Order: sequence, then C-alpha cells, then structure tokens
Amino acid sequence: MGNVIIERIEISSFGKLKMLSIVPDKGINLLSAPNESGKSTLAAFIKFMFYGYTSGRMQSILENDKKLYTPWDNPQSEGALYLLTESGRYKIERKYLQSGKESLNVFETRTGKLLNIGVQPGEYFFGVNDVTFEKTAFFRQLFVPSGKDEYIAEQLQNISMSADEQISTKKALKRLTDAKNMLSGRLKNGLIPKLESEQYELEQKLTDAFETNRMIQELSDKITEYRRMISENARILEKLNSESENIDKYESILRLKQLMELERNEARAQLEYIEAKKLLKKEQLPENSVITSMLSLNAEYKSELRNKERIYADITKEEEDLRNLQSDSGENNENVKAFQKKAKKQRTFAIVLMIIGFLMCVSGVAFYLMEKNVLFLIIALSVGLLLFAISFVSVVMLRKKLKSKGYESLKDLEAIIKSYPLFEQRVNDKKNKITSLNNAYTGLVNRLDEQKKNIENAISEYIFLDKSKSYEEQIDFISDAVQKVVQKREAYKTHSATREKATENIDMDALSAQAQGAVKPEREKVKVDNEINFYSQQMKIFEEKERESERQKALLEGRGSDPAVLTGKRDAVKSKLLEYRKKYAALETAVEKLTEASEYMKSTVAPRINAYAGEFFSSATKGKYTALSVDTAMAMSFKDDTGIKSCDYLSAGTRDSAYLCLRFALIKLLYNGVNPPIILDDAFGRFDDERLEALLGLLSAKSTEGQIFIFTCGDRERNLLDKAGINYSALSL
Repeated sequence: MGNVIIERIEISSFGKLKMLSIVPDKGINLLSAPNESGKSTLAAFIKFMFYGYTSGRMQSILENDKKLYTPWDNPQSEGALYLLTESGRYKIERKYLQSGKESLNVFETRTGKLLNIGVQPGEYFFGVNDVTFEKTAFFRQLFVPSGKDEYIAEQLQNISMSADEQISTKKALKRLTDAKNMLSGRLKNGLIPKLESEQYELEQKLTDAFETNRMIQELSDKITEYRRMISENARILEKLNSESENIDKYESILRLKQLMELERNEARAQLEYIEAKKLLKKEQLPENSVITSMLSLNAEYKSELRNKERIYADITKEEEDLRNLQSDSGENNENVKAFQKKAKKQRTFAIVLMIIGFLMCVSGVAFYLMEKNVLFLIIALSVGLLLFAISFVSVVMLRKKLKSKGYESLKDLEAIIKSYPLFEQRVNDKKNKITSLNNAYTGLVNRLDEQKKNIENAISEYIFLDKSKSYEEQIDFISDAVQKVVQKREAYKTHSATREKATENIDMDALSAQAQGAVKPEREKVKVDNEINFYSQQMKIFEEKERESERQKALLEGRGSDPAVLTGKRDAVKSKLLEYRKKYAALETAVEKLTEASEYMKSTVAPRINAYAGEFFSSATKGKYTALSVDTAMAMSFKDDTGIKSCDYLSAGTRDSAYLCLRFALIKLLYNGVNPPIILDDAFGRFDDERLEALLGLLSAKSTEGQIFIFTCGDRERNLLDKAGINYSALSL
C-alpha cells in the first residue's frame, strides 16, 4: 500500500481534546506545546483510531487507555482520520461508548463507499497488529530493549529463520513432528494403526450390509431433491440480487437529482441575493446605528416641524391679542369717563324711577285702605308700574350700551378705567413677545432647512431620493431593503453550505457512473431484501439438510450398509493407508529439509536486519558507529574501532538512538513495504543537542518516505530543525 499519510485529524471528544481539527502534512510535523496541553492525548488518539482501546483490561489508569482518555464530561470517545494511500483516499470513523459499545466505519472518500475490512484499520492499512505498531512506529518514551520483549523477539527470530515474521519455523517444526506422531502414534493410536483396524472391521461388516441398501437409496433421493431445491433457490436469489443492485443504482439516481436540486436552490438564492442588493445604491450595507441615526434625524425634523406650527400659532394669537389691545386702548380715556358718567346717571335715573314707582304703589294701597277709593288705587298702581317699566327699560338699555362697548358691567368699566395706564405696557410686552417668537421662528426655519438637507443627504447615500414620499417611508424602505439583503444573503449562505455539505467527499462522476443502467424499481428495497433473506435462509436450510443427509448416508456407508460401498470403503482405507504412509515418509523428509532451509535462511535473511539497523545507526551517530546488530533475544551490539560490544556500554541517549534505528529497521522488515506514520511523543529527553541534531537529520531522510509526528514540550527540536534547514510543518492545538 506504500506510504500511509494522515491528511486530517478530527477529534469530537477524546480525553481533554474536544472539537479539534488538525491538518498535518507529509514529511515532518512538529507540535511544540507545554506539558498537560494534550500532546500525548493526540498521540493516543491516532493509535485509538487505527486500533481502538488496546489496554482496556488493565486496572491501573496510566496503563488503561480507556480509563485514561474517556472524557469525564462525555460518555464517549469519538473522532475521524482522513488518509492518503497509493490505492486512494479513505476516512476512518470510530466511536467508543463508555458502556463498551463501539462503532467503526472505513469509507472510500472518492465514492463514499463503506468498506468491510473485517479487521482493525491499522491491520488493514499497515499489515501489522496493535502490538507490533506500538513497539515499532509509536514512540512514547524511548528505552533500551531487553529479552523481556518476547513479542518482538519472536518476530525477529521468525524473520531471521524464514524471512517472514508471520511464519514461526520452530512452530512449523513442532507441527510437522506432531503430524508424524498423529500418523504413527507411539501407543498404536495413530491414524495408520486405526486405518489398519478399520480395514479389518470392514471385512467383517460386508456380510451385514444388504439391509441398509434401502435406507441409503432413500437418502440419495432426498439429496437429489435438496439439490434441485438449492438450484431453484440459487436461480431466484440471482434474480433478486439483480433487482437489489438495480434499486441501489436507482437510489444513486435519486441522490443525483437531490444534489442537482440543491444546486438549483443555491443558484436561485444567489440570484435573489443579487436582486436584493440592487435595492440599494451602495454595496456596503448601512449599520443599524446608521438607520437609527436617520430615524433620529427624521424624528427631530418632525418635532421641529411641530414646534414651527406651534410657534406660528403662538405668533398669530399674540398678533390677534395685540390688535385687540390696540383696539381697546385706541378709545379716548375722557370719552370712556364721559360714557361712565352718563351710564351712572342713567342707572341713578332708573333707581329713582324704581323708588318713585314703589312709593306710588305703597301710597295707593295705603290710601285705599284708609279711604276705600278704588280709582285712586288703580291710578297709583298704574303710575307705579309704569315707573317700574321705565326703570327696567332704562337698565336694559344701559346693559346693551355696556355690551356694545365691550363691558360686562359698570364695575368692569370702572376696572378698565383704573387699569387703563397699564394698556401701553401690555401692548409693548405683546410686541416684544411677538418679536421674540418671530426670531425663534426664523431660527427654527433655518434649522429645519439644515435638518432636511442632512436627512436627504443620508437617504441619498443609499437610495435615490423620492420627493413624492415622506422621509420616514424612504428610511423604512432602506431598513426593509437592508433586512431583505441580509435575509437573502443568509439564505444564499445556507443553501450554499447545504450544497457543499451534501456534496462533500462525493465524486459526482462516480455517482453518475454508478447510476448508469438503472430503471425505476417495481418494489421497495426492504421487500426485496426480505425475500433475499428468506431465500437465503431457505438455501441454508436445504444445504444443511443436504449435508445432514449426506452425513447420514456416509454414516450408513461407513457402517457397511452397502456391500459395494463397504468394498469401496475398504479399498479407500487401503488407499488412505498408502497415502498416510507416504505422508509419514514425506513428513520425515520435510523435517529434515526444513531444518536445512532454516540454517540457510539464517545465513541470508538475518543480515538484512543488522544491515538496515547499522545503516540508520551510522547516520544517527554521524558515522561514529558503523554497525549495529541484534540477535533473536533482542540483545543489541555495536561496532567501533575497538571491535563489537554490547549496547549496554553506550550512554543513555546513544542507546535511545540505537533503539530508534532498530525500530526503523523493524518497520522496514515487518510492514511489507508500507510506510506508516511514525509518532514520537517526548522521545528525545535523553539526547544532547549534537545527538539530537544528527537524529533529526535521519528523521528528515526518513520523512521523504512517509510522515513523522514529533511532539515536544520545548523549542529545542524546532530550533535545531531551523538551524539545519530541515523542512517541517508546525502544528497547533
């Protein structure tokens, strides 16, 4: 599969990391961050995506990835990896619930097809299991290996002996020996002695075989019928599978139509957005504060208009009052006094007539009472009433004269005469007030002109001014247009995002090709699947019955029910005996040849391990040590000017370099040509700057073959990479 490159890392929830997306590059990827920032969690997440939780049974939290990295505030670990390989692009999705339930999906991103790989993604893409991956390409802290690393030691032994870490020569030898023992058997219980005994028994059973012929024939008939049914079911299943495949193709057509409808919706929303923007002159929309400012200007303008009307009304009223005052004050004061004098005389005259009339009536009544003279009484009452009438008419006429002059009564006239000296002052006050109001009116008109100009300028900045509409209507139009533009823009963004999400990781050409030749299905897929399931179950039942009948038939034949069959069985046993005896001889030869081949493989393949490791170690030590070797017990040795020595004599940092070089050699041997991502999590703590610089040079050379992640809590690696001019991609959490 060549290089396996991680193109994107998406963490929904894992340990302390949540909703994180990282896009690494080929070659070296450097993540420099403080302790407790999540570097080791990111490294563990990558291993989790390839192999899941591999230490779930450990009791210690530090040794149990499931306990260590399951978030406290979320019952599940979840994320995705996007991979680039020589065979295509893939997406791994994994979700692990705290309850232990896990879902794992691997997609081919070009077509969106779900792959049924049947193993962990790491085994599928790298060809090794989780233990091998963790002991080769996944570096937590470098340490010198020991003979206790039995797993890698066994694989090294297999490689050194057979050129394949999956083949254990020792185990093969043991299986060959066991096969020999199974054939011969030390206690005469092997296959060969058993067949010899069976041959003797068959000879004895030939005489008792005739009774079972009928039963064997019945079973043969049943087997024939079952095979016919199986053939019929196979024909039906073939037709149903074709129908199911057509339904899948038709679903691709529906999917294409749905995607095309999304594209049309996006184009329609874009057109509506463009049309909405044409409502305004400017591309840039006014802020809410601008609309609010225009509304405030309009409110002030309308308020000032009302003030203008109010001041104008005040001026009109004051001028009317002034005219009235001037009219009142225009009459001669002497004439008013003369009029007052005449009015008083008229009132006095009326009062005198009233008194005389009253006296006439009283005297007439008194005289009548004394003299009983009716004529005198009538005359006296008539004169008295006449005087009363004249007095009343005089009073009414006096009131009319007062009203005509604008007075309510003589008292009102007297008050006016007394206040007449104040009229002039009141007239002057009115004139001053009118002048003040006129000045205010003039200033207000000027302000209104300025406000009108400001409002019209503000409106004209966004639309063409319409004199037939009020400012408020035009401001509302701008506000509505802004809202419409925003609404259409958001609708366009929503449709665009929906279309992009729907077409993400979908190859339209592949989807179109997949839909070729589809016709509208006559039935629902669930019904077809149910029938497929039904006939598949029927097929299994018939096949099981066929096998059972064949087993019964074979059992009867084995018992010697049919003489011909028993004869054939006997001959078969003889043939089997001959075969087993040949196998026994062949096994003896195989053990001899395998031993010889193992010795040959040790002399030709094992040096490859040491050659790879020595080449890497020479680069990591800048040529100081030219060879590195390891035996099948995982004991490492190095070569210098004085000879070959154990790596135990090296410093801690140099031993770490040797172990890293051994891991690179193991990757080259164990991964069958696949270059996995190499993860180094705080792996250089015991390296000095010189040794680390040399090792980074080796990593730079290795990075051309694949992808390397370096996680560190300091800036030393970054500075040395920059100093050496080594290209790398800086990552961030």
